[in-house]
Amino acid sequence: MRDSTCFEFGAGRDLIVPLSFSAHGARRFVTVDIERLAKLELIRSNAAIVSRLSGTDHPEINSLEDLEPSWRIDYRAPADARTTGLPAASIDCAVSVETLEHIPKRDISAILKELRRIMRPDGLVLMQIDYGDHFKGFDPSISSFNFLTYSEEDWAPFQSRFQYVNRLRHSEYLQLFREAGFQLLSDQPDRRPPEQQILERLAPCFRDFSEEDLFTLGSLIVGRPADLSTGH
Repeated sequence: MRDSTCFEFGAGRDLIVPLSFSAHGARRFVTVDIERLAKLELIRSNAAIVSRLSGTDHPEINSLEDLEPSWRIDYRAPADARTTGLPAASIDCAVSVETLEHIPKRDISAILKELRRIMRPDGLVLMQIDYGDHFKGFDPSISSFNFLTYSEEDWAPFQSRFQYVNRLRHSEYLQLFREAGFQLLSDQPDRRPPEQQILERLAPCFRDFSEEDLFTLGSLIVGRPADLSTGH
């Protein structure tokens, strides 16, 4: 990671990922978001914590414009991860944390193909994905897999620009990475025991998935650009 050029999509509000990478030696960190969500007070608080824990010293952040000169963080929002404008083969590491599940499948495909273009041949992608029903955060009484009981039609009213969840399963993500030209190094699925009450009410659109696939709650997917000449 030291002296590397990194990229993140789904920057969010507090920029904890780029701050951490920068404190540990990343030469440059480009982070993008579809909307300008970053909050200065959250960033300043995290910057102080990261500086203290890493033993690094940085000037105080008084505006988002201070991020690049003091932390080598290039924050871009609004910006589209499908068309980054970055040079080909210019990124050593691409990261996202619990972002892909909020993006439609066709756009994930476009993002991953763009990542493949901007990644150096020896670069790495690190993607943490949450496969669970996010409404459990509002109602702890429901299962983390409750949304698998809804058809596409019945689920549609619960989708919005503020709480869109694509409901893709682990095998579908792995396929998207492979189709975009990545070799998978690790996928670390968080598998949970099958829940009979979910299986009994499973929506038809999920009936072709294995129980392991259905009841995987999340994953950290690690990959690198495949050698196009060999497929490995």
